[in-house]
Amino acid sequence: MHLEFSYNKEEVLHALRYHFLQRGEIKVFRNTLFILLVFTLCGFAYQLVTVGALIGIVSMSILIVLVFWYMLPVSIYNNAATFQDDIHLKYSEDGIVITTRKSDVEKKLSWHVFTQVVKAKNFFFLYKGKKDFFLVPTSAFKTELEQREFERLAKNKIN
Repeated sequence: MHLEFSYNKEEVLHALRYHFLQRGEIKVFRNTLFILLVFTLCGFAYQLVTVGALIGIVSMSILIVLVFWYMLPVSIYNNAATFQDDIHLKYSEDGIVITTRKSDVEKKLSWHVFTQVVKAKNFFFLYKGKKDFFLVPTSAFKTELEQREFERLAKNKIN
């Protein structure tokens, strides 16, 4: 089968956020930050934490959240040329072949290269490791049946 698509910036940014929020170390960091905020607020309520410390910790937390929610996905999007190009994707029982409008070079990837397939709201994540993945937008499929067939094939070949 053959797909042609371009990436939508807002959808890709959402997909990158989804990827980051699913990472174990980010979950631990997020929970630790939340616990720090709760203890800070409780300490302030019991007059163990000063107003300056409260403002500093809350400001730092907001800055960290902004970095993870906005700056990190935007910087990855801007640095990845793939997201700004038109993608031609062929998939079969053997794997996938990716070509772009800017490059006529075909990149052939066997299904064995991938370690996991995850379907999110607007994308299929084809992971090649814990951090390296290829995004296939669900909007690239002409029909729901074609999308389900791709998902079935990918899950059967990868898992």
